[in-house]
Amino acid sequence: MDAGFKIMLPKAKPTKPVLREERIREFASEMALHFTGAIFDNLEGAKSGEVEPLHDMRVASRRLRETLRLFQSYYAPVRFRKLSRKARRITRVLGLPREMDVNLELLRRCQFAGGLVFHATCEHLLALFEAEQARLKRRMLREFERLELKEFENDLRVLADSAVPPRSKTHLLFAEHQSAEFELFMQQMPQLLLDKAKPILEFEPTPDALQNDNRLHELRIRTKKLRYALEILKPLLPATSEEPPIDLCRTLQDVLGEFHDHTVLIERLQQHQQELLQRGLLLLSHGCSRIAAELQEARQALTPQIEPAHREVVRAVEGYLKPKQETAAALPTTA
Repeated sequence: MDAGFKIMLPKAKPTKPVLREERIREFASEMALHFTGAIFDNLEGAKSGEVEPLHDMRVASRRLRETLRLFQSYYAPVRFRKLSRKARRITRVLGLPREMDVNLELLRRCQFAGGLVFHATCEHLLALFEAEQARLKRRMLREFERLELKEFENDLRVLADSAVPPRSKTHLLFAEHQSAEFELFMQQMPQLLLDKAKPILEFEPTPDALQNDNRLHELRIRTKKLRYALEILKPLLPATSEEPPIDLCRTLQDVLGEFHDHTVLIERLQQHQQELLQRGLLLLSHGCSRIAAELQEARQALTPQIEPAHREVVRAVEGYLKPKQETAAALPTTA
């Protein structure tokens, strides 16, 4: 083999933290460090414009924010608020280029039956969206510079470490204190998860609601947050015959995401169709209108999947969480 030739093996994904001996603070610290690492492992790929690292970085920022919310009481409060706001800003900075990536992917995926006008309109839209995508990614890079990401990464690691005080500052009863904290968290966890599930359980899938993108988008956000919480807390969840409804949440989230992606692209096309009309580009305007109509039909075909997916999540969440809530209420509180 040529000495200059190197085999590039895929980078192994770091495993998620596990709970050890009820050390809840160490778990909170390691989980925050895990998602901080996932954010910055994808930074270079996102900067270079790669679709998957940008998506993974944004998801990791959301999971980090959920981790910080779940274990807020363990982190240093002085740093917590500022860094939580900055993490939210990272998510938003990544949002617009990610949305344009989704628009392009959906447009490329669509198979439209049509003649030259359709094909010319598709080529026009792809060129337009690709130019907009490049502009948004340049803007993202400027925002990254303003965010001073290296300093942000260091601050996040300090915040994560703050959950576990150094040995020199721990008292003789620290182990007993952490055990009591763990017991208290375990007592509160069923209600915490049920509160996150409440908007999902209260959603009524009426015909009007199933056509209202704002309500469906809110349902998707709530489902995503419940799923993230269940995934993060899974090492803490008691072993039972039932698995936490993570996969069912993902199924509902996916169909709601498809519905929302279609809605965003349809609205973008309808707006551009009017711009083309005002500029006197009648054929492109007509093609744009026809493509939007095709996407509306595809979106409509997704609607029948939403209610059964939601029903399955409700059934599973009620079966998994409500008995735990009643059991937790019966447990004695710690002194």
